Amino acid sequence: MKRLGILLSIVLLLISCGSTTQTIRKKGSADFNTMITKVDALIQDKAFSHAHWGVMIKSLDSEDIWYAQNEDRLFMPASNNKIPSTAAALKVLGPDFRFETHVLSKGQVQNSTLSGDLVVWSNGDPTMYERYMDDSKAVFKAWVDTLKSQGIYRIDGNIIGDDNAFDDVHIGEGWAWDYQQVWYAAQFGALQFNENYVDVKIVPSATVDGQVVLIPNIESSYFTLKEDFEIVEEGYNKIYLNRDFYSNEITLNGQLVAGSDTTERTPTIDNPTKFYVHVLKETLEENGIVVNGSPIDCDEIDNWVHAPIDENYRELANYYSVPLSQVATRLMKRSQNMYAETMPRILSWHETGLGSIEAGREIMDSVYTEFGIEPGSWAYIDGSGLTRYNYISPHVLVKILEGMYRSELKDVWMNTLPISGVDGTLRRRMKGTAAERRVLAKTGTISNVRGLSGYTQTASGENIVFSFLVNGHLLSSKETERITDSILELICEYK
Repeated sequence: MKRLGILLSIVLLLISCGSTTQTIRKKGSADFNTMITKVDALIQDKAFSHAHWGVMIKSLDSEDIWYAQNEDRLFMPASNNKIPSTAAALKVLGPDFRFETHVLSKGQVQNSTLSGDLVVWSNGDPTMYERYMDDSKAVFKAWVDTLKSQGIYRIDGNIIGDDNAFDDVHIGEGWAWDYQQVWYAAQFGALQFNENYVDVKIVPSATVDGQVVLIPNIESSYFTLKEDFEIVEEGYNKIYLNRDFYSNEITLNGQLVAGSDTTERTPTIDNPTKFYVHVLKETLEENGIVVNGSPIDCDEIDNWVHAPIDENYRELANYYSVPLSQVATRLMKRSQNMYAETMPRILSWHETGLGSIEAGREIMDSVYTEFGIEPGSWAYIDGSGLTRYNYISPHVLVKILEGMYRSELKDVWMNTLPISGVDGTLRRRMKGTAAERRVLAKTGTISNVRGLSGYTQTASGENIVFSFLVNGHLLSSKETERITDSILELICEYK
C-alpha cells in the first residue's frame, strides 16, 4: 500500500502539470539567440511530438539558465539515477573508502586441521573480478596462502557466507522478469563475486558439422553451461540466452555461422552468496586445502548470529578493495547496475549497520538538502535506474551535478563520467564534432526512456551543466541521440 500511495501521488503530480512549461533566457546577443533558437527547434522536433521532454541547460559560470523545458516535472531517469546513487556515496564515504572482507573462524588449529567452520563476511565489495586483478579468484588464492602460512591444510567444517551486512533483497523493486538472466540485471548482495555473472566465450565450429565450444571465465560446478546452436554456412549469428528463475542451468542457443569470430555472452547467476562460497570452497580444494564440509549461505542456518557481532570469532585473513573512486568510475563509465545497487546499501550499512535501499534513500535526502533539494521531491526506488518506479526532474539532477561541481570532490566526480567519443557509454558518440572529448555525462536507457545529464563547455570556455530526459518516445535510441548530441554540438561551437 505504501508503494501504491507513492505511485498514485506521482501520477497525480504528472497529471496536474498541464501543458508544457518552457523557459528561454535571452542574453541579447544575436549569436546566442540564434543558438538557443536552434536548440528549441531540436527539442520541438515533430518526430517527438508524442513524447515528453524535460530539459535544463545552465551556465555554471554565470548561473544563468540558458534553456529549460519541463525542468521541474518528474521523469523516469533510467541510468541517470546512478548520478544521485554515486554522488551520495562519494560525499558520505569519501573517495578513499574501501570495501572490506574478512575470513573468520571459531575453530582451533591442530595437526594442520581447522576444527570448525570458515566464515567469510563482506560489506558488499563488488571488485572481486578480473577487471581489477589478473584472475577473479586472485583474492581466494591469496587466502589459501594465508591459511597455509597458519598451518591450515584441512577444514573440518563448512564454508559459510555471512551476507547479513545487507538485507535479503537481491533484485530491484519493479525489475522486469524477462531480462534477469542478462549481466545488467545481475543480482546483488553483501557477498559478490565475478560481478555475479559469468563471462562466456562462444567459439563457433569451423565447419557445419563441428562442435561449438563454450569457455567461461570462471570454472565451477555451481552452474552448468549447455549449447544448442544450429551451425550454418552463411548468414549471421543469432544467439539467445536462457536461465530459468532459481536455476543455474544456462543454455545458449540459436544460429552460428561456421568459422565466424568468437563472441561473448554474460549470463547472471542465481544467489550470489552461494556462488561466492561455492567457488571459494573449490579454490581452497584446488590449491591444496581439504574441506570436509559444504558451502552454505548463513540464511540456511537457524538462529545465525551475524559474524561481526560475535566476539568469539578470530580473523584468519582479509581483503580491502581498491578505493571507492575507482569503483565509482567503473560504475559510471560502464553503467554497471550491480555497483549502483551497492551504493545506497553501503551508505546504509555505514550509517546504520544494515544495508537497505530505504535507509540509503533517507541518507541521500539528508545529503542533498545541502544542494537545495527538498526531501520527497523525487522517487528513488532502486539505485541503478533499471526500475520504472523512479521519478526525478531535470532540475534536481542539475542541482546534484552543480553541487558536485562546486564541491571538494569535483575532480574525482568528473573523472567518473563517460567522455564523448572517448570512453564508457559515450565512446561512440559525438565523434568528429565540436563536442568530441568535451562532454562528460551519464547516459540512461530503458524501454521508451532516454537520459543524458552532465557537463560541457562552449568554444569560449564557459562551463555548462545540463540534463535531458525524454519519456514515452517510440523511436530508436539513435533518434534521441540525434537531438541531444546536436544540441551539445551547438553549445560546444558557441563563442
